Amino acid sequence: MERLYMKKVLKISMIAVLSIVILFFLIITRLFGIKIYDTYAQIHHMNLLEKMYEKGEAPVIDESSFLNFDPTDETIKLNQIQMLASHNSYKKKGSDLGHLFVGLGDSFDEARAMKYGYQKLTNQLELGIRSFEFDVRLRKTHFMLTHVPLVDNSSVAPRFDMALSELKLYSDYHEDHLPIIILMEIKDDWMILDHALNEIDDEALLRLDLLIEETLGDKLFKPKDMIDDDRSLYETILNDGWPSVSSLRGKFIFVLHPGSFTSRYLALDDTLQSQKMFIGTYFESSSEHYASFVVHNDPDIETIQSMIGRNLIVRTRIDSGLNFNVNRFLDAINSGAQILTSDFTVGRKDLPTSDMIFLNNTYMIIRKEDTI
Repeated sequence: MERLYMKKVLKISMIAVLSIVILFFLIITRLFGIKIYDTYAQIHHMNLLEKMYEKGEAPVIDESSFLNFDPTDETIKLNQIQMLASHNSYKKKGSDLGHLFVGLGDSFDEARAMKYGYQKLTNQLELGIRSFEFDVRLRKTHFMLTHVPLVDNSSVAPRFDMALSELKLYSDYHEDHLPIIILMEIKDDWMILDHALNEIDDEALLRLDLLIEETLGDKLFKPKDMIDDDRSLYETILNDGWPSVSSLRGKFIFVLHPGSFTSRYLALDDTLQSQKMFIGTYFESSSEHYASFVVHNDPDIETIQSMIGRNLIVRTRIDSGLNFNVNRFLDAINSGAQILTSDFTVGRKDLPTSDMIFLNNTYMIIRKEDTI
């Protein structure tokens, strides 16, 4: 009798364990399936875009509707304007299932902070976004734009090569667009969540550079385009400032987010003659010879003004964690930081227009002397 009971318990236990394994497998399959679906959706989107542009059916965007200055004015330099930028610009809202795992593994506050998503890159461009933020990972042989592997990996532009092609399509159709600045954060965290993720080594960094240059060609504005023969990039910016907005129309500027890849990317060519991206720094390194763009997410007015006084371009955060505070908003603008990143810009797919922010109540891009 006891042996029969033990067999029954063992059988029930095996069924329970097997059920848990099957459920876990189905959950993982569902989460991985998001990336596959998004990639096919991106391919379909690109096919539609290409046909639309070929037929001349794409809307022609008048940039004057979202800026308050004359973009042909050659006296206005790039470091003398301010622009709203979308945060994690590729991101979709993601799945509740993935966010549940984030909540269980980290915190539910962190999970709630991930519940936002954007329209396609083209839609954001049409609405006036001229600065994006991309998180880049290497998955198998492709560079991918994704937030957190597996649990928050949904993207409107998962493959970076196609994202570049989408940006170029828009640029070809709007040849005189304002310069588009893209902050590139190379990610190597949470690789354990996706077995297909690979380390980004020096060879991969060179491949990334090559992909950007081959796709955009002469539309790409590179560090060497600014450097004088006898001065470093920082010295050139310190003494001369940046080129005019007018001279940079139709151009793309890529900036490597400061972090663990900074020294490795710089080591590829210490003179910056070869790199296709500018190298971002933090405040502590803002006097290095390669300094040009500074990431300073805290909108501290005094610190930021000390950097823009040296003609550096500063990116700061208007908000964080989906928490908007009007005082922080005003500090960010009044600091003079040129790139103002927010989760509340136009282009959000899940946000009513009434909750979106603008500069001077109306604009996406303004001259700095016209800040509130």
